Amino acid sequence: MKAVLIATIGTRDLMFQISSGTWYNIGDDRMQNGEIIGEQAEVISDLGLYNINFRDLTKYLLDKITIYLDQFKPVIIGKLLNEKAANIEKVYLIATDQKLEVREREKDTLYAAELIKTWIVNQFDHISVEIILLGQDGTNPSNFEQMFFWWRQTWREKITIEAEQAIWLCLKGGVGQASEASRISGLSLYGDRIQFFEFKQNTKANQAGIPSDYSGPFLGNNYLWDRTQQQALKLLARYDYAEVYDLLEPYFQQSPSNFGAIPNLLKAGMAWNQEQFKTFISLAKSCMKIPELKGIFWWMAYEQAYLGVVRFQQQNTVEAILHSHRAIEGVLSLWAVNSFPNHVIENANKYPSLKNSILQKHPSLKPRFINTQGLLLSEIPLNGWVLQTLLNSAIQKTLTSRDFQIFWSSAREMRNNLSHRLGGLTEKELFAAWGEDVTNPEQWQARVLNCLNLVTGQSFKTLAEASIFNKLHDKVVQAIAQQELNSTAMR
Repeated sequence: MKAVLIATIGTRDLMFQISSGTWYNIGDDRMQNGEIIGEQAEVISDLGLYNINFRDLTKYLLDKITIYLDQFKPVIIGKLLNEKAANIEKVYLIATDQKLEVREREKDTLYAAELIKTWIVNQFDHISVEIILLGQDGTNPSNFEQMFFWWRQTWREKITIEAEQAIWLCLKGGVGQASEASRISGLSLYGDRIQFFEFKQNTKANQAGIPSDYSGPFLGNNYLWDRTQQQALKLLARYDYAEVYDLLEPYFQQSPSNFGAIPNLLKAGMAWNQEQFKTFISLAKSCMKIPELKGIFWWMAYEQAYLGVVRFQQQNTVEAILHSHRAIEGVLSLWAVNSFPNHVIENANKYPSLKNSILQKHPSLKPRFINTQGLLLSEIPLNGWVLQTLLNSAIQKTLTSRDFQIFWSSAREMRNNLSHRLGGLTEKELFAAWGEDVTNPEQWQARVLNCLNLVTGQSFKTLAEASIFNKLHDKVVQAIAQQELNSTAMR
């Protein structure tokens, strides 16, 4: 869909070719000792006029448009229109027409806008042009509050934007308050659908009849980067990586090099939130240095446990207990497979199977292999009770561990209850499930961590220390907090 271009028209938006062939800016009225020495004086002199203001000068040219049709062109938006016309459906020109008593009325741009409209229509027959006048109701273009109200009303009542249609803003002309009000009110309504163009004056080229250079389009939300940045950091405090990515994706598309590794860091966080830990590691490797994990069976368990911590911080206590319990269950299963590869058979989407050959090393498991007929089975599912017996036999410290005693009893009971019923869980109930001596998040995490460390042989002090994601999270928060957009895009 083609874009709508909206341009504010100021006194220096038009150039006129005098008899010598040089093009001069009609509104350049620089003064010295009370005399006009700017380019406007050259135009007035060439036309044989005297002591005429900008409003009357442009009215004079408009009245004699058939004579001067080929001698004027827009100096600011002219090059943009020449090069981007195929992508433009409609142009709105915002011009001033103030009341008689207003001193600045002599610099009103209504007739300049009519001249630019005529030029556009003659050059591009597929573009429709509409002029919107400002000031007829007494609105002061230099009053930001009045202009904000005027723009908000204009966006809704006078400017037609189709769904998903791009909006190009050219705000070089007019006073700063009007441009600022346009920018802010437009962004509040249309967000990143608004794009800006910047223009750079080139007097030498302009006098040769070449309109000003332009750059863009720049994403409209670049102007609101500080606000967007703070919103992203607030979402990260809740670990909402998917929402942060959606919020920042328009910036990534416009300026990928400016944001470096941030998109991949966010994708890694999204994968981690979805428990896609291998994908998380793959993405994380492209952004940061991480430990070598080849041959380490237990790393995922610490990530799973830390996911429980994050869910707790998100006030999702049900998932907090499910993830933390699952982390220990998961590490036990991985421990058995890695510790007894000759006795464990992995089964897709089922419990692993434990062969009775394990009895040679751990005879205490024999009762688990005897069926109801008293026969010795060749293999049995390596489920919770079997795993508990194997663990207590292989790592005898777990048998007397208070942490594991709680894991096998009240924590498992709460996990099972939650898996088979509806309803929530208070923080107090979460802590109680992990023992009567657990009354705060730190004690709960310590209980889970002690179980993991006892199985893995590691000596992590906290789950945060053990988690690779926690380090990535710090990195992405720091990267976004320090991110700045280049000055051109921020204008």
